[in-house]
Amino acid sequence: MIEDPASAPPLISNALRAAATLAFVIALPTFLITSGVRQIALGQGFYLDEFAKYRVGVVTGLSQPELQQVAQAFIQYFLAPPQRMDEAVALPSSRGPLFNQRELAHMVDVQILMHRVFDAWTLSLIVLLASGLLILVVHPASGGPALVRAGAIGGALAIVIIGAAALASLVNFSALFSQFHFLSFSNDLWMLDPRTDRLIQLFPLGFFFDAALRIAVQTVALGAVVFAVSMAGLRLMR
Repeated sequence: MIEDPASAPPLISNALRAAATLAFVIALPTFLITSGVRQIALGQGFYLDEFAKYRVGVVTGLSQPELQQVAQAFIQYFLAPPQRMDEAVALPSSRGPLFNQRELAHMVDVQILMHRVFDAWTLSLIVLLASGLLILVVHPASGGPALVRAGAIGGALAIVIIGAAALASLVNFSALFSQFHFLSFSNDLWMLDPRTDRLIQLFPLGFFFDAALRIAVQTVALGAVVFAVSMAGLRLMR
């Protein structure tokens, strides 16, 4: 028989509440950040807008329909099981292979990274729901205010984390982007030549700066909304 958390000894129930609160506070910014990454990675409109902004068609020689194929291919690849990109999706090949072997090998690493982001999104959502429920049931009388307080802390944490990252990006995004690659990948396959490699021609540094900026703005905005609503809720509960 499973013991009701609300009937547990005070020391145990307080520990459960603290653990659930910590889990909720960490999961909230994780969920907001990974939601932003998912929206960018799986948003064909963003790809096409950026291709137009950076005149990718002129640089690569790809037509607009081919660029639409490329955008859809990346989205399909990020959602596909682990494999090489040329085996997972049909790439435009009217002028020969779109990517060389080095680029395709790097995309395997990128897909693994994206799958980790998607897994983090799913896990953070589960943790939010489970920890939120636990906060409510451990001490039902104070569960509401405790959950709202955790929301305020989590929202504020999202603002602080992404705000700091955004400031660092504005100072020297190129250096931060390079450091991200050193930390995320165990090889140098990501070091490509913009004169010859289509992957970096399709996705210049400006693409990633715009993506990071959009993710930051969205995360900070949602974090601010969660924080403001939570603070308002706490005032009403007093």
